[in-house]
Amino acid sequence: MEHQHQLKYLTQHENGYIGFCTGCQSYNVAYKNSMFVLSEIEFSTYKQMIAERTGMRPFFTTHGKEWLLKTPMQNYFIMFSDAEIDELNQMMDEAGVLMQVDKILQTSTEKNSQ
Repeated sequence: MEHQHQLKYLTQHENGYIGFCTGCQSYNVAYKNSMFVLSEIEFSTYKQMIAERTGMRPFFTTHGKEWLLKTPMQNYFIMFSDAEIDELNQMMDEAGVLMQVDKILQTSTEKNSQ
């Protein structure tokens, strides 16, 4: 059986999007040239990391990238500018609000069907 990706977009910007795949119950966080497929708890953790710059360290370059984030992969890092962190954080905040609305609506629907 093939998996059908049914992506519900939560937010879209010029540099990326965040969507929820109903087929695999995961969140796609696509920004610039990277995409993470995350569970709900992983999404929350990544959102907090970006907002608080957890695990990031200053790393000044000549092309405007000021922050370095180590990934779980050995020798693989993601570099961000302050503006990129702000944009990604805004996208995740927008998606987070819609996630909360979906939960409220789902709870309300479940209560009404009982």
